[in-house]
Amino acid sequence: MFGENKEKLINLVVEKSTIGADFTIEGLVNSAGDVDLGGSVKGPVNVKALVIKEKGSVIGEINAEKVDVLGFVDGKVTAKKITIGPTGEVKGDLEFTESLIVEDGARLDGNVKKVPLSKIENKVTNFMDTTKAVRKTFLQKKD
Repeated sequence: MFGENKEKLINLVVEKSTIGADFTIEGLVNSAGDVDLGGSVKGPVNVKALVIKEKGSVIGEINAEKVDVLGFVDGKVTAKKITIGPTGEVKGDLEFTESLIVEDGARLDGNVKKVPLSKIENKVTNFMDTTKAVRKTFLQKKD
């Protein structure tokens, strides 16, 4: 049915994005894929999985299935799985459903709460709503 566009669509949805250390984004960030963040984001982040590298930072709310923090976060983090690595720092509340790992050396200033998936499911799947809109727009284009 979609022919050639089907392959493009599949690649669009599963690609991993990398944001370099010299890159700053101000505003909403949505992705149905994984994101490696070496730069900084000021605004809410809704992605499938987020790795904040040592020099990376997010000032804003994060909603994802999985979040690994090696850099800095100032804002609420909601995810199924959260890991704060030895160089990570989080100033904000954490809500998780499956696991929370805070490694030696990590810094955390906020409240921590384990919640049922049903309470946060819409938050951690927001990236899928955005992806549906992108897919719809993509498939309407005529190549």
